[in-house]
Formats: sequence, structure tokens, C-alpha cells
Amino acid sequence: MKNKYEVHRYIGLPVVSDNSGNYLFKLDEHGQARPHSWRTGKHTKGKFSRIGQLLLTENNLLVAIIEVEPIAFKDRHSEVPLQRFITEFISDDLLKQGQAIVAGK
Repeated sequence: MKNKYEVHRYIGLPVVSDNSGNYLFKLDEHGQARPHSWRTGKHTKGKFSRIGQLLLTENNLLVAIIEVEPIAFKDRHSEVPLQRFITEFISDDLLKQGQAIVAGK
């Protein structure tokens, strides 16, 4: 199959920036950050470089990548594709908080 491409699942937490330009996890109505997952698609722009990188979803939601795992090409439709990888990263401290949140899911 010549149109086959490598597919990964990115588990992340939505982020917002504060008045100082620092990233913070976006909290829901219960005051919690909720992890979600997205995948690379055929038209995903940019390149993934490391955990903590930001991505943009197809709904223009900014997300910090907390975990990455490969998925089979045939299973790709179980996840929503992402739009693009951003060249910015969250702080190491925020990444550690995010890893604790995702591990507790």
C-alpha cells in the first residue's frame, strides 16, 4: 500500500497562556485538566520532536503532548487526527505535572 504512513497517538492536555505568556493547563468546569488523544494524519503539518511540544488540533485547540505511542495504520480511525505540530514547548515543571495527571487517568 503506497499511501501508508507512520501513525502515532499523542496523549495531551489542552493549554492556555497566562498574561505573562506562560502556558497553563486548561481546566474544565470541575477545575481539572483532562487528557485527550489525537493522531498524526496524512495531512498533518510539522514534525514531532519531543514530549512537551505543543500541537494544534483541527478545532484549533492548543495541546501539550504528554505521551506518545505508535498505533497500527489499520487502527488509525479510532483517533481524531491533529492539524499541526507547533515549535513551542511547555516548561519541564508543567510537563512533570502533566505526566502525573495522565498517569492518574
